Amino acid sequence: MPRENVALFVRPNFDRATSYGNYYMGLAAAYASRNMRVIDLDTSNATKSNIFTSLEEEDPIFCYFNGHGNADTYSAQNKEVVMVTGNGDESLIGRVVLLLSCSCGIRLAPSAVSKGATAVYGWVVDFTWIATEDPATDAYAAGFFESVNAINNALAEGKTTQEAMNLSLASWNQWIEYWIRSVDPYASQVVQWLIHDRDGQKLFGSTSARVSTLAPPTPDVGEIPVPLPFMTGYTILFLSSLIV
Repeated sequence: MPRENVALFVRPNFDRATSYGNYYMGLAAAYASRNMRVIDLDTSNATKSNIFTSLEEEDPIFCYFNGHGNADTYSAQNKEVVMVTGNGDESLIGRVVLLLSCSCGIRLAPSAVSKGATAVYGWVVDFTWIATEDPATDAYAAGFFESVNAINNALAEGKTTQEAMNLSLASWNQWIEYWIRSVDPYASQVVQWLIHDRDGQKLFGSTSARVSTLAPPTPDVGEIPVPLPFMTGYTILFLSSLIV
């Protein structure tokens, strides 16, 4: 039986795309650690062996996985295949999973739920964002990953899976409105991909599950801050977690 208030983070980091997920998941892990025991498999530790060992020995109720993938495959560090539809997804029985890996919501996430995973957040599209610089200072990428992390943060606060989904969608919408009002030359492209990822985000399984019993008050975050000044001379990139 998965252990309440225990979370597993899998944060590969071996190319430009995974460096973004790694950075923002580090923020999510720090947030979750306020209320939960966190097992953080970072970079070279994000291997298939370590993942399954952690699932067995630590038995986390919540898993946040990042990596490359497709409709049937999730892979971690150096594209090591961790699970495919019908093989390995049974390890998610009783767990709530945030699976930030391209298109895994098409078949892998529903398969995991059919085998007994409590709930899985996944994307039925290739998760795509715009990026120009280091993840910590990239104003274009921030809205994409902060909207995903809203799921993690809400669950760590004791909210239900549906409440977490609603807060994430609200974040997507807030960022979309922000960029609609922006005069930045790339604003329309940012909006296009924010909508793409928002609409591709799905919740499979239970809408009432919780992973934490603790529910501290959520502080007011106010308005989305104005982004840091953009650096000139950079080529705009479309980065996707699906590079197979």
